[in-house]
Amino acid sequence: MKKDCIFYKRAYEDNSQTPMWQYMLEYFVERYAQMAKQNLDTDTLDTQILYSIRLYCYGTLGMTREWVLTDNITPARTAAQMMLESMPETLKQIFPVNKTAAINLSI
Repeated sequence: MKKDCIFYKRAYEDNSQTPMWQYMLEYFVERYAQMAKQNLDTDTLDTQILYSIRLYCYGTLGMTREWVLTDNITPARTAAQMMLESMPETLKQIFPVNKTAAINLSI
């Protein structure tokens, strides 16, 4: 995101009828849902897991938006670490990821 900062700033500033962040939200929700199904070896997810996925994706997208548009101080690694630490316990049990690897993937 750092390399394409201007692009992301414009994407997050978009207030059109269907802003780009809404597409990003749906993309990440679907991606996390697919990964959860794979990790749990199931074809369906219960309502709580789906809610946790949406909540986490919505929150991280919102905080990423805030970081891109207004935060010139917090390093990207720190922001990514805070997002990872804020993941709901429901999801931490499904996605037991090495924290360093997760941070490297999210930056």
